[in-house]
Amino acid sequence: MKKNVIVIVLLAIGLNSFLYGQSDTVYVIKSVDDMSKKTYHYSSRKFLVSDDDVKVGFAIDVHISNELKLEMITAEMVGIGNCNEKDEIIIMLENGETISIKSWLEFNCEGEAYFTLKESDLELLRKSPLLKIRMTNGYSHDSFTNYVNKKDRRYFIQLLYALDRGLVKKK
Repeated sequence: MKKNVIVIVLLAIGLNSFLYGQSDTVYVIKSVDDMSKKTYHYSSRKFLVSDDDVKVGFAIDVHISNELKLEMITAEMVGIGNCNEKDEIIIMLENGETISIKSWLEFNCEGEAYFTLKESDLELLRKSPLLKIRMTNGYSHDSFTNYVNKKDRRYFIQLLYALDRGLVKKK
């Protein structure tokens, strides 16, 4: 019995170090606004897909519900057209499968696009690392494609693992 407790404690410590001890690791943060008492959940970091000069590209972020479900992903674009409407993101995974999603956000000139993932998309993202992503501006038809940095390729695997298991770090 005592050995089982020691093994469980060591596993918990190892998992905690794995989730929170690496700068490349993605985890979920819970924050409670002390004024409004509203609870927010968000990812520990975004990730960037850009050219070498970081003049063209996009940052990917996620929106997480209080029920720890990934509600949508957002992209903030730079250098891919001036205004946005009906943008498209194509995500290629290391296993060769692709996910293609159209943005539902109305016309805007802030460089923002919002995408809702289907459950089948989430299943693919749980299992295979990212390889490259193409963002196409639906208004100007400009596009940008690049490989995902190695440190970001397991972004969704780690995030969805944490969400599925309710692993949250309090701020």
